[in-house]
Amino acid sequence: MDLRGTAARFLKFGIVGASGVVVNLGIYVVLTRLLGLGEALVARNAAYGVSVEISIFTNFLLNDLWTFRDRRAGTAWASRLWRFHLISVVGFAVNWGVFAGLNLLLDRTGGTMVGDLVILGHDLGNVDDLLAACIGIGAAMFWNFFGNLLWTWTTGRGEE
Repeated sequence: MDLRGTAARFLKFGIVGASGVVVNLGIYVVLTRLLGLGEALVARNAAYGVSVEISIFTNFLLNDLWTFRDRRAGTAWASRLWRFHLISVVGFAVNWGVFAGLNLLLDRTGGTMVGDLVILGHDLGNVDDLLAACIGIGAAMFWNFFGNLLWTWTTGRGEE
């Protein structure tokens, strides 16, 4: 495995992942702040699950078109999607476990990590759930990358 090639691919994966964070948190904010699903802990967790599922699909599309474009031959699109989703479900379990655990801890203790945030005079309210989401995403990132590198896009293994 070429370390330089793997590092470049990891950087691409990270860029795609950053776009997925925007999709994930954007949908989560719409569901929790605009549609009012942010009041109850159960509703926040459900909203997070929906937002992650949508970001999994957008991440697959971008990774398939860009990050792993050279490794698509020999494996059908539907098979790559299915594999990506299975890897992502395990990553989501890690992600959601951190997210839900931090939210539960903060909810039960009344504590905060950041609390209310005001940017340029705009009160964004309590952003602890968003920070918990980012911590969960970071915890799952390495599993997702290496799982997909070694299983989802296997064609061309050794040709990083």
